[in-house]
Amino acid sequence: MIKVFTNCSIFNGETFVGNRAVVTEGNKIKKVVHKSNLVGYDNIIDLKGALLVPGFIDLQVNGGGGAFYTQKASVENYKISNKAHLDFGTTSLLPTLVSTSLDNIVAQCDVVREMMKDPDSGVIGIHVEGPFFNPEKKGAHSLDFVREATDYEIEKIIEAGKGVIKILTCAPEVVKEKHIKMLVAAGIPVSAGHSSCTYEQAMKAFDAGVTKVTHLYNAQSQFTSRAPGLVGAYLDSSDDVYGGIIVDGVHCNYASVRIAHRAKKGKLFLVSDASFVKHPVDNFEIDEFKIFFKDGMYLTETGNLAGSAVSMLDSVQNCFSEANIELAETLKMSSRYPAEFMGIDDEFGYIKKGYRSDFVVLERDTLNLIDVYKSGVKVKIDKVITTE
Repeated sequence: MIKVFTNCSIFNGETFVGNRAVVTEGNKIKKVVHKSNLVGYDNIIDLKGALLVPGFIDLQVNGGGGAFYTQKASVENYKISNKAHLDFGTTSLLPTLVSTSLDNIVAQCDVVREMMKDPDSGVIGIHVEGPFFNPEKKGAHSLDFVREATDYEIEKIIEAGKGVIKILTCAPEVVKEKHIKMLVAAGIPVSAGHSSCTYEQAMKAFDAGVTKVTHLYNAQSQFTSRAPGLVGAYLDSSDDVYGGIIVDGVHCNYASVRIAHRAKKGKLFLVSDASFVKHPVDNFEIDEFKIFFKDGMYLTETGNLAGSAVSMLDSVQNCFSEANIELAETLKMSSRYPAEFMGIDDEFGYIKKGYRSDFVVLERDTLNLIDVYKSGVKVKIDKVITTE
């Protein structure tokens, strides 16, 4: 069915344009035309002056709607969490596993492979966060599963994750350089995280093929005057290295977001790292590892942060209003830049002819959510459930 979205300010992935209309057919954008050329169309959607922006792309999300990906390898479990994030404008995502057993990683890859067969599922792969971490920087990952990489396990992950694993996060000082090269050669991008590596070790890992840093500033060696650490290495890295950042006002100061943005503009993107959204969970266990919800945060028994409680919509609003990053750049950080990292920016991250008809409609002044369209279809947004 052909639909026409008009009377809006369109962020096309590069800039805002007015007096235009977006014509879609099914899950693709057929064309973007001047609104004076709208002749012969019946299904016209008047957006009443709102903002029309590309659907958000979240490359690190742990769960939502009461479901947690790592806990259960099933299509049903994934659909519950995916829908919770879709209701906040996340039209594409990487379900993310916390450190777990090899058997569970393999089982989860099978689920994701099945979901990826449906181009409208929103699942564009999986992010395997761990288990090859430095125990000192385990964060909310269970020590029962944090371990050093072996040739056997890397080979099994490559076998199970071919075409499915789109990010594997590990600590550069825990994996061998040959393991990084094996993963990259197999088409699995490697991200540095949960690491106490030195600046020099990080730079060596970048040279070996690491192209991303996971949740910048968190669970990694910090920048100091004599030891720049992983944070300093990322800020000093080449344009080949991207970074994800959690902009919830908890994981890092908003000034730190601005500083990172100035250093890595175009290579820094938003991630939610959400444990749950839509249906907050007071407490839960993952492999006997207990997590609690308190004061808007998910925490372990020892007080470590355990993911976030924000959506990508929250992240966009915070990035713009609290970190004071201009709106066009904020929106690039929520869609275009993650699409570029994934190598899918020929189909996602823009509102242009031939791109996916995945849109978020926002109020112009407040950036509050009005509507979400996935594959050109308006999403029926479920009511938010709160814990009181």
